[in-house]
Amino acid sequence: MRLRTLRGDTLIEVMLSISVFAVVALLAINMMNDGINTAQRTLETAMARNEIDAQAEALRFIHQSYVAERQKTSSESGFKQLWETIISRANKPSTLEDDENDLKNGGLTAFDINNMDSCNVAYSTNQNGHFNKYRSFILNTRLVLPDANKKSPKYLDTPYSELLNNEIIIEKNRLAEASLYPRLIFKKNQNATIDSDDINLNQGETVANLFNLVSSAEGIWIDVAGNNEANPKRSDYFDFYIRTCWQSAGTRVPSTLTTVVRLYNPEVLQ
Repeated sequence: MRLRTLRGDTLIEVMLSISVFAVVALLAINMMNDGINTAQRTLETAMARNEIDAQAEALRFIHQSYVAERQKTSSESGFKQLWETIISRANKPSTLEDDENDLKNGGLTAFDINNMDSCNVAYSTNQNGHFNKYRSFILNTRLVLPDANKKSPKYLDTPYSELLNNEIIIEKNRLAEASLYPRLIFKKNQNATIDSDDINLNQGETVANLFNLVSSAEGIWIDVAGNNEANPKRSDYFDFYIRTCWQSAGTRVPSTLTTVVRLYNPEVLQ
């Protein structure tokens, strides 16, 4: 008679137990994913901020070096030549944020980096696209230190003037959407040579692993605006908008960071 009173769990009880376990497991996995995504976003933001800070310091360094060598001619001062090339990209101040004229002229949709559904809005390739319209660029931070012989950097056997528009200022053809986070992708310079006085290698030996040329700049660029609408290059100051945009982990809208660096024009402000 006792055996007849013993019974196992019913099918409903088993299904209920499995359901409760599944809900708890899903909640735990979701919390783990949220934690991983948060950590990933924090790391990406830190890396993006490092790239922004590097660009800001390079701009300040170029400006200060240009001011120190302002009395020299462009052929005598690599920094003056570099500064003049950078400010030649200056736009009117009203063109850097939401521009209603873009909509009226049927061009690029009004650009607001803080309200974009996708980063590819900034990478429009048509003639009214952002990089064409605002002459955006980025600096190769490894090539902004010319020596007394106008070479940049010291170990490159290439004249500084040849590098100016080719490798120091990176233009739209190498500005690309971020595959991970905002960063500069460097490549080997097979023709680089070293100085045996500074590095314990034979004079003229090729350094195949010297990564100092930019293959692409992903998710980061600079726009520059002057306060003189009639002639931006004769502005009292220049605002350099260092912008980043990338698709961060676990988000539907892109992540963005922007820093503004204001540098004054000593040619106008005496």
